[in-house]
Amino acid sequence: MNTSTEQTLWELLENIIENLKDKRLADVFRFVSFCPSETYGPHKHLRVEINYVKRGNCILHLDDESVTFREGEIMIITSGVNHLFEAGSKGTTLMQLEFLPEVFSYFNVKSEGGTAAFIPVTLFSEGNRLIKIVNNVCIMRVVQRIVNELELKSQYYQYLVVMYYAELLILIYRYMDESYLPIYTNDSLKKAIVYIRLNYQSGITMNAVAEYTGISERYLRRLFSQYLNLSPLDYLNQIRINKAVELLRNTEMSVKEVCYLCGFQSPQYFSRVFKKYTGYSPKEYEKLYRR
Repeated sequence: MNTSTEQTLWELLENIIENLKDKRLADVFRFVSFCPSETYGPHKHLRVEINYVKRGNCILHLDDESVTFREGEIMIITSGVNHLFEAGSKGTTLMQLEFLPEVFSYFNVKSEGGTAAFIPVTLFSEGNRLIKIVNNVCIMRVVQRIVNELELKSQYYQYLVVMYYAELLILIYRYMDESYLPIYTNDSLKKAIVYIRLNYQSGITMNAVAEYTGISERYLRRLFSQYLNLSPLDYLNQIRINKAVELLRNTEMSVKEVCYLCGFQSPQYFSRVFKKYTGYSPKEYEKLYRR
């Protein structure tokens, strides 16, 4: 790796940490359990609140609506929103992370033209007072990493937390834009992504994607690396695993049926990829999370 690049990244992180030195990276980071039908609130605060439902179901009551959350789902409550939490009939366990929106104020995301690509303030604005995230392993794992680092406080943990916050911000932004295509993209990459999304359940190859897109496989890999920091195969597997998680949680399909329906040709390979993304084998995940 280029030394100057390393120094630039390190200096950037140091600057962010320095600007945040008088502020907490998070006010709440914990696992908390509630008794059956227990309520908490109503209340509101300036912090952004992220709750991952680790066990059970629950209901979040806002002033004019009530939203049900199931095990494995994530709720993001923005600043100043009055809310009341109600645990499910069998109790609820949450992984909680709360932080002030200003944590993101030092992330300066620019587009190629030099203008802001997106502004965190708009992401956590009044118009997005409650964000419900379903079947997104990537966001859950980033929240878990932030909580772990804040709890352990190992050497240089602040630097990792800042990087994880940046990753979390981008993942939430992508999730909210259902038609998400990378901000810095070109027509070839858009075409490849659409093709993968429409055909992930079949045994598509990267050569087939490249042919459909009208570019070489080598150039296809370069585009994905440049804009998404992923290989085309990693992107395809990410789409497939998100669908597999949904099916294992919400249907009675067997692991083998899920494997083939999601486009995998081998149960063994499916199991390896699934564990890479979720930390569990498909069988383990099924036992833990199937309703």
